[in-house]
Amino acid sequence: MGKQAGSSFLEHIRPRRIKLGALQLRATFCLGGFSFLAFIVLTITGVILLFYYQPGDKAFASLSEIDSALPYGGLIRSLHFWSGQMMVISVFLHMIRVVWSKAYRSLSEFNWITGVILLGLTVILDYSGYLLRGGQESGAASSVGQTLLKALPGGKGWAAIFFGQSSPVNGSTLDIFVWHVFILAGIAGFLQMYHFWRIRKDGGVRPL
Repeated sequence: MGKQAGSSFLEHIRPRRIKLGALQLRATFCLGGFSFLAFIVLTITGVILLFYYQPGDKAFASLSEIDSALPYGGLIRSLHFWSGQMMVISVFLHMIRVVWSKAYRSLSEFNWITGVILLGLTVILDYSGYLLRGGQESGAASSVGQTLLKALPGGKGWAAIFFGQSSPVNGSTLDIFVWHVFILAGIAGFLQMYHFWRIRKDGGVRPL
């Protein structure tokens, strides 16, 4: 039996056929693609910042050094920050568009769940990125997050795993750094690839 069209990733990148309605702007408003573009910018700028950022007690000082000593360091930080905010907004609007157009029905129920998980990951990534800034603001945000997490069943253990030994004056820790840079970002990247592949495999987006 021959391989079905859309069953491989290469055919997803350049499919043989696509629904005519899926080519219309109002079918997606390009929100999914814009979210992925923001993720790419976050990845590139994040890799650059990795060479100079130091988590923990030196977090705030290292960011100040990036702004003042690294050529275009302030620009790179700004791109990283605003791309994160735009990704949160675009993913949220994308979810609204999916609900509005009822695109989660039929063959897309599991992909809808994947999208919900991606929305949660995006928010957590944005939150953990704020903690990595260091300083009293991130310390206060860390304290609030730990209090909320500990209120859940088994949350005390998860708070210790995720936040590490954070303090009210500094929310940046090595634990948060590892979660933000490697674990959460890696899972988000993988789920986005699966999400795009599944959309194309199910026949493209559903037009409004």
